Amino acid sequence: MIGPDAGADLYPQEHMLMTHNTNTPHPDSDTLTAASGNDAKKQLAGLLKHFVENVPRVTHALLISRDGLSLVDSEIHKDWADKWAATLGSLASLSENIPGPGGGRAALRLALIERGDALIFVSIAGTSAVFPNQPGNTAGMVDTVLAVIAKPDADAGTVGFEMGQLVDRFAPYMVAPVRSA
Repeated sequence: MIGPDAGADLYPQEHMLMTHNTNTPHPDSDTLTAASGNDAKKQLAGLLKHFVENVPRVTHALLISRDGLSLVDSEIHKDWADKWAATLGSLASLSENIPGPGGGRAALRLALIERGDALIFVSIAGTSAVFPNQPGNTAGMVDTVLAVIAKPDADAGTVGFEMGQLVDRFAPYMVAPVRSA
């Protein structure tokens, strides 16, 4: 885990470069069922951790509420997760409200921020009933956002594709899943 006192180093632990065969189902996909409460949160956190461990150059992943609250993450220090959740939830909202070429708004598929120290990805992940006690929920449901932080030399196309696959794996936990195709 990293924390606010880790200084400018966002990458305290090097992840080995691994190839990830996206044609192979997730190890738990045959047994994955929509659990409730803490079991579901643990399963979602496991999916995020698996994502970070298997997608080259990805260092962190968070599932946040659209209103900027951290829901589950890939073992990120709470202070960092809360700061990233607030900022990246706002980014998701802002991205959907930017007028397009025709002047209208559209659902966010993927937002990418390229910085000298990181690539930051944000995507809508669906509406979940797993977090009923979160502030900002409507009828026990929370709109969720997937946020991913990667090293600056990560392959953005690979990370974006794998995020779509991860969002598909979130479907059992979502009342209104997002279709990535």
